[in-house]
Amino acid sequence: MSFVGKLDEFQLSDLLQIISTNEKSGKLNLTRHDAQGVIVFRHGKIIYAASSSARETLGFLLLSENLISEKELLEALEVQHQADEEKRLGSILVEQGVLPSSALERVVRGQLEKVLTEFMDWNKGFFKFERLDLPDMGEIGVDAEDFILPTGLRADQVLVDLGTALEERSREEETSQSGESASTDLPSLKSIMNEIRSPEFTGESTVKILEFARKIFTRGVLFFVRQGNFTGMQQFGVAPPDKNEGERLRRIKIPLDQPSLLSAAANSKAGHSGPLEPIEWNLYLMSKLGGNTPSETAALPLVVNDDVLLVLYGDNAGSDRPLGSLDELELLLIQAGLAMEKRLLEKRIEHYHKLRGEE
Repeated sequence: MSFVGKLDEFQLSDLLQIISTNEKSGKLNLTRHDAQGVIVFRHGKIIYAASSSARETLGFLLLSENLISEKELLEALEVQHQADEEKRLGSILVEQGVLPSSALERVVRGQLEKVLTEFMDWNKGFFKFERLDLPDMGEIGVDAEDFILPTGLRADQVLVDLGTALEERSREEETSQSGESASTDLPSLKSIMNEIRSPEFTGESTVKILEFARKIFTRGVLFFVRQGNFTGMQQFGVAPPDKNEGERLRRIKIPLDQPSLLSAAANSKAGHSGPLEPIEWNLYLMSKLGGNTPSETAALPLVVNDDVLLVLYGDNAGSDRPLGSLDELELLLIQAGLAMEKRLLEKRIEHYHKLRGEE
C-alpha cells in the first residue's frame, strides 16, 4: 500500500490508524508550506518521528533533565566519534553505566510523542506513504538514529493519549465542514470520510461509497457476506436496469468457499485487481451482470473486527479506460470498517451500562 494525498482530505489520526491496522512498514512523509516531517513505521508500530521544527539533540534533552552531566556527555561523544562502527549516543551512555536504559527509553518516547503532537495540528499540506522493508532491529536510515524507539508505539495508544484534544478538534472540524456544500454531483473523498467518521454512520453510507467508486469503475456491485455466500446489495452501471433491480441483485449468490475474485478478496482480506480469471463463479458473475466483458476487474473487502462484512466489485466494462490506482478507495473501505467497529463497541458499552443500571 503506497499512496499520496492531502492532509485536508485525510486526518492524520486516520492515516496512523490505517497504517497501524494493516501492520505496514514504511515512511509517512509530511509536507506543508513551512515545515516537513516524517513518521517511520515497523510492522504498524511508530518507531521514529521527526519534524524540521523540532531539532533538539538527545544530548541536550538528557542534560536539560539532569540525567547526565556535561562531562559524561562529552566522554560519550568522544567514544562515539572514535568507534569503528556507528553507535547511538544513548547506547553508549547506557553501556558506560551513567544512564539507565529505562530513562533513555522515557526520553526518546517523550520526544517521539512531542513530535507526533505537533503533527496533529497539521490540517493543511501533503502526505506520501512509502512502503519499505525495514529490518526488525538495527538502523533504519534516518537522520537522527538516537531517537529511534525499537519497541515502537501503537497508533491507538498515541491517539488515546491525545484523545481529548483530538476529539475537540474533530468536533470543531466536523461542525465547520457540515455547512459546506458539494461542488460536484459526485462526492469528494473528503466529504465521504467526514460522513463515515460521524456518529450517525449507517448502512446508507454504502451508497456514498458506491458513488465514490463511480470515479474509478464504470460498473460496480456491493456484495454482502452472509451465510457463506456473497449476495448482491447495491450497484451502479449494471445493464440492463429495471424496476426489479433489487430483487435481481439479491438473486446473485456466489459461495464464499468456492474460487472466485470475490472469495480471493475475502479470504486474503486485501484488494485484488487485474484481468478476470475464467473460472466457474467468475463467469457466473459476468452472466448475471450482463453487458460487455471487462478487461480489468477489482474486488475490495470491508473488514469489521477481523471479519469481512462486504466486498466491493468493480470493473471497466464498456470502456477501454484502465482502472488506475485503487489506493483511495481501499483507504475509504478501511476507514468505513474502523468506523463500524467503533459503533459496535459503543453499542456494546451502552448495552452494558443499561444492564448495570437494571441490576
